[in-house]
Amino acid sequence: MPELHVICSDGKVLHIPVTGDVVSIGRSDDNTVVIKDNTVSRKHARISKTAEGYTVTDLGSFNGITVNGTSVQRTVLQNNDLIEIGMNKITFRSRQQQKSPRSDSIVMTNEEQKIDQAQRVVESHQAGESVSSDLLISSLENLPDGTPAVSSASGSLSRGTADISSLERSNKVLFVLFEISKQLNVIQDFNELLKKIIDLLFMVIDADSGFLILVDDDTASAVEKDELVPVVIKYRNEKLAGKEKLRASRTIINRVIKDRVALLTSNAMDDDRLDDAKSVFLQQIRSAMCAPLISKDKIIGIIQLDSVKYEAQFTNDDLELLKAIASQMSMIIEQARLNEQIREEEQMRNRLERFHSPQVVEMILKGGQETKDNIMEPKDVTATILFTDIVGFTSLSERMPARDITMLLNQYFSRMTDVVFKHDGTLDKYIGDAIMAVFGVPIEKENDAERAIRAALEMRTELSAMRDENGEKIPINIRLGINTGRVVAGNIGSPRRMEYTVMGDQVNVASRLESIARPGQILIGENTYEQIKDKFKINKVGPKLVKGKTKEIVVYEILD
Repeated sequence: MPELHVICSDGKVLHIPVTGDVVSIGRSDDNTVVIKDNTVSRKHARISKTAEGYTVTDLGSFNGITVNGTSVQRTVLQNNDLIEIGMNKITFRSRQQQKSPRSDSIVMTNEEQKIDQAQRVVESHQAGESVSSDLLISSLENLPDGTPAVSSASGSLSRGTADISSLERSNKVLFVLFEISKQLNVIQDFNELLKKIIDLLFMVIDADSGFLILVDDDTASAVEKDELVPVVIKYRNEKLAGKEKLRASRTIINRVIKDRVALLTSNAMDDDRLDDAKSVFLQQIRSAMCAPLISKDKIIGIIQLDSVKYEAQFTNDDLELLKAIASQMSMIIEQARLNEQIREEEQMRNRLERFHSPQVVEMILKGGQETKDNIMEPKDVTATILFTDIVGFTSLSERMPARDITMLLNQYFSRMTDVVFKHDGTLDKYIGDAIMAVFGVPIEKENDAERAIRAALEMRTELSAMRDENGEKIPINIRLGINTGRVVAGNIGSPRRMEYTVMGDQVNVASRLESIARPGQILIGENTYEQIKDKFKINKVGPKLVKGKTKEIVVYEILD
């Protein structure tokens, strides 16, 4: 059975078996794979079982998808293909791939054929044989200063020969703690930051391998599965990377998660206190340390280091150091996540400010999560559309130098866009010398039509001001068309280029009204008239047949 290994942008890891013919991926809760990230659309992509094999298809999402670094609309998936949606990574693993697991995951071993042998070793210890190692557990609760002390369960640990002096080690530890804090401002990528922290940890602790898992609500149940996918995995001997599959003890990890403790076991293979740890026996671990990462009384991760060298067993000091670094890592991870949220909000703000007024942007950003999640998704709304363009622009372009035309348009667009934003409208697009603005998206208001009319009136006033300021340099006039009705608003386009816009027959009517208007005239449709007839001075123009319509429409004119 194929499986999806998902590493979310915040470090959460999901394991989703592909049990049906269709797997949906998106931000809304009704998807098979739910990724709560603003860069993911509500219905972002779909993985389907077809005659060709399993295919992934983009569903018209805002940010699109890439497979193995290439942007795609639809493609057939192969073993180990990497699907990226923003900063979220999804690895597709087929049944064949699961038979030969990748080296970047952790196996919770439970080999039944060796259980009896393992149990006999444990039972012999329980029967009275001396235990040559100690299990050290230090509680992380009720701490006076946030740094728990380590208490020995049955004596002191034997220490390996120190490679450096105590002073040198202390200096190195201080350097590592300082570097960990500094990396937060140096490295922007969340996963790269975690890798750097683990590299620094290996500078002061003589471990042969280690891994970091970020914890979410599904982690406890994931421990019971065959595999866990770590955010970071490291071997001191880099030649082993990609060749060996790191094995971990389900007993140790369960104990750390359940009891919120840091655990050190020296010569774990002989430790009778891990009487259920069959995987510890099978992998012959000589020493292991595992510590939780805790932030705001919540476990957010687990870090474990292993040593297979009998003469280099971990010590009490090593566990103290691991806990100190784990405590600092917790703060760094939370800060990094906060920074990522700030960056995402800033990116969203930058995108929104291109099209929406500052007031609308603030409403979106200060709204609830549902507002942020739904803001770009296509939906049916009632909106008022305003079209305006420059009369005789083609002939004007023939008479004026290209540079002057460009400067004229930039000044015109800037001032007209300011008018749109002033009345809480949305700039849909520039079309040559035309402007398309919408009132009522992304947030509907009761007075959308009224605000559109007031914006059109102010556009005429603003154009007069431009002419007064520039004299003959601005020899232009404009015409305007406005219509109200049901439209589809949202991100529309291809995976390579998405555009927030509105579509529908009511948009076409607004464009046709603008095309039949005289210079300086503001024409509106009947739906708009019904909403604002008591608020403006209006003249009924009468029925008009416009391009693209088989029936005449009733047209009204807004007077000064």
